[in-house]
Amino acid sequence: MSRRARSDSQGIFTRIAFAIGIVVLAGVLGAFLGGRRPEPPGETPKPKPAVAPIAPGTPAPEPVERPKPTPPLFFYGSIQPGSDVEAVAGEVKLAAAAGIHDHILRMQFPWPELGQDVNAALYPLDRIEQEDPGASIILGISLNPPDAWLDAHPEAIATSTEGAKRYASIASKEWLAACKGALSDLIGQIENSGRGARVSGFLLGGLEEDRWMRTGDYDRSAPNLAAFRDWLRVTYPDDAALRAAWGTDTITLESAEIPPLPDNNDQSNVFFAYPSEQNQIDYLRFVSETTADFISNLAGHVHQTAQNYLKLYVPYGQTFELTSNASGHFALGLLLDGEIDGFVSPVSYQDRGLGGAGGFMGPVNSAAFHARQWIVVDDTRTGISRNSQTGAVDRIEGLRPEDVMRVQKRNYASVLTHGLALAWADDQGIGALYEPRMWEMFNRMREAYDATWNGEKAPRTGEFVEYPTPQKRTTLMVVVDEASRFYQRCDTKLNELLLLRARDAALRVGAPVQFCLLQDVLDGHAAPAAAYLFVNAFHLHAEDRQQLRNIMIANGSAAIWLYAPGYLSEKADVANVSETTGMQVEMFDKPAAAGSAYQLTGGRWMKKGDEFGKTEQWAPLFYVNAAESKVLAKYRESGKASVAVEFFDDGWASIFVAEPSVSGELLREILLILENYVAFRRGNTEHRDIAYFGPNLFAIHASVDGEHPVYFSEAVDAEDVLEPEIGWLNKLYIPIPMKLGDTRILKLNLAVSDELPEALPEEVPIEETKIESQANK
Repeated sequence: MSRRARSDSQGIFTRIAFAIGIVVLAGVLGAFLGGRRPEPPGETPKPKPAVAPIAPGTPAPEPVERPKPTPPLFFYGSIQPGSDVEAVAGEVKLAAAAGIHDHILRMQFPWPELGQDVNAALYPLDRIEQEDPGASIILGISLNPPDAWLDAHPEAIATSTEGAKRYASIASKEWLAACKGALSDLIGQIENSGRGARVSGFLLGGLEEDRWMRTGDYDRSAPNLAAFRDWLRVTYPDDAALRAAWGTDTITLESAEIPPLPDNNDQSNVFFAYPSEQNQIDYLRFVSETTADFISNLAGHVHQTAQNYLKLYVPYGQTFELTSNASGHFALGLLLDGEIDGFVSPVSYQDRGLGGAGGFMGPVNSAAFHARQWIVVDDTRTGISRNSQTGAVDRIEGLRPEDVMRVQKRNYASVLTHGLALAWADDQGIGALYEPRMWEMFNRMREAYDATWNGEKAPRTGEFVEYPTPQKRTTLMVVVDEASRFYQRCDTKLNELLLLRARDAALRVGAPVQFCLLQDVLDGHAAPAAAYLFVNAFHLHAEDRQQLRNIMIANGSAAIWLYAPGYLSEKADVANVSETTGMQVEMFDKPAAAGSAYQLTGGRWMKKGDEFGKTEQWAPLFYVNAAESKVLAKYRESGKASVAVEFFDDGWASIFVAEPSVSGELLREILLILENYVAFRRGNTEHRDIAYFGPNLFAIHASVDGEHPVYFSEAVDAEDVLEPEIGWLNKLYIPIPMKLGDTRILKLNLAVSDELPEALPEEVPIEETKIESQANK
């Protein structure tokens, strides 16, 4: 949820808990902030012993050597029935030999209500601990009840398409109570037996794919309808307020229904009309808030039940990846400061192969801004399995381990540079990582991660990373808004363009990029950036617009707005877009064709006439009335300005991309116009490479075979962190020979040589553009 949505409509669990138990809530909050469980109700806390004053002249105590943090690198396996536990144990042994002792193991979640043995579910841990006595284990559990439980509790089942797999409703109190009871039994078994002593936390999964998401029609079960009406009662004080919001004189808080599923493919009617379709907006918000509340409720129960602190992770917040706005994943803002310790997502399922972007599913840097961990699961298909009968390792013909390892190296580069966590996965427990060469590489990766983030000069928690660029700060902050998604009728098509493709385009720019929630920018949690790419900031109140402008001015930054920034506020109005962008923006009076052509000459990556965006009809669609000197692109069909730039006297710049898509080449040109550093330049090889930046780190993943020139603002000495024998000294640019799918991760230091570096190769002269730069203004 964004800051606006959170203030307008708190999660129902949080709000009701506050209303009926402020004293209890305060105790829980105080315990969370203090890093311990609250005292049991009715018990008086033990008084703290008096501290004796220190006598003058008393020598200072010897400094206590704190244990060095271990790199957050995990093996992710399965000990569920049907898994090859011997294969997983072998992988654990390989991981331990590589110095990796943190494991995520999927287990069968026992349901004592059905007579399932909690102790038996933990038996496989004995075998795991034999291979790694120092293991720290996070148990991955699916809270989806088995069919026998659903048969016994039909009233708890979510409605779904006929023949589809059955799930419990996220609003079912019976399911929540059953989950709590089963978790209590599991925690008790872990704590009261020798088995499971190494368990350090849980990965809680549920609903479809155990990712806390829904697809298909809305859930119209009795529990969900009742919960929606309860949510409305908290959101609206009375029937009159609800009627005013929904634009009807007949509705009441007792009679409100779950709305019909809209036509999500309607590009000629992108946004819901309000008040007439406020019920749709409210329901989408309710789905996400209710999902977050369910997760929060479980987390609070675990922390209150367990004697020792158990870390809790959830596969949630996949804001870029999930294109359906009804999936329930858009209340991450409500969980970032709660009892969840971290979030988990695979490498994006879009463009994840050799040469692909391999993007993040969610706003991973927002987790770090709130001292939370984000674990990226590398579930790359390896083609390897262990024959459980013979113990032999089988391989799929044509899938080479070398190529698999190249993809794994790309995924590691993205995690290393962003300071995230990484889990190499054999999530089916078949021996998919039963390959010693992989673990030899993982060992080198562990050492490089340790040197980068745990060394003497490593960034500390809460510090913003300095990048090896002239500005030292993030060049491009990709900003996604959760609340704006509730206002879209057309979701999947538009979200593919603005979220998935814009995310991947940003990774191809060749500059430091981070990904965060709009809420964190507004609240001041986000790191300062040279430019902010607002991919879907459709809904902005006047105070939000002013706050964003203040941030741009304070940081001397540029705002790059996509499609319909701020169009929705108290009402939908093109004047809101003008106010947001600082430009004179108009709206086509009927569905109009997108698809644009670049207008400037002399660009490094785009020449005049280069096309981007598809010729598709959209409504609303906007254009800019601007002087030709400020126009970067025009719609091919109408000739109206689709991309324009404005520099302001108070030190910030605004770039409006009305075209509902953006390319990596266009983003590079925009950053160059703004006089920002970009590592890539055109060479003999036409490429769309991926670039990552970290503390004194630069990584590149090759999209094609050939030479890949990388430019630096100062002469550097560069060394490959995984292959130290490869390096370059005293270079302003490095022409790196690479094949498709290769990755180089370079540790950069200022060159120590007194000699002048080799001169930069001649570049095709860049003709003067008609755009005034900020420096010339």
